[in-house]
Amino acid sequence: MSESNVPRPAIWLGLTGILPSLAAIVAMVAWPAAQDVATSAALTYGAMVASFVGGTWWGLAALKAPPEALSRYLQLAIMPTLVAWLAVLAQPAAGFAILAVLFIVLPPTDRRLQAAGMTPGWWLAQRRPLSFSMAALQAAASLILLF
Repeated sequence: MSESNVPRPAIWLGLTGILPSLAAIVAMVAWPAAQDVATSAALTYGAMVASFVGGTWWGLAALKAPPEALSRYLQLAIMPTLVAWLAVLAQPAAGFAILAVLFIVLPPTDRRLQAAGMTPGWWLAQRRPLSFSMAALQAAASLILLF
């Protein structure tokens, strides 16, 4: 399957995965009385998504990494979860900024996995827009809290 042929379920489920962040950020602006809950929900969900990406990398590594590279790929796979955990521990505006940067730096590892033949051909076409969308949403949440 080529890069342009992302399976429909992957497209729809990927896009659906952005909705909780979007809804929480809208709630942060539209319902000031609910801002604390919406902030917590958005930050936690962003961290969960980042951790999910790491989990997909772990699965790809476990399935397809050459034995001599397995340890390196598994180490890369835990990084999104560890950074997301730090984001959740930080003050919320800083936590969202950490997640925004994290989502921006995820695609190079996706590219690395694809170059190593460990992903489907459509992987980057799916992952890039989702990562950059999540980065933009996390950055917007940080700015909302700062201003």
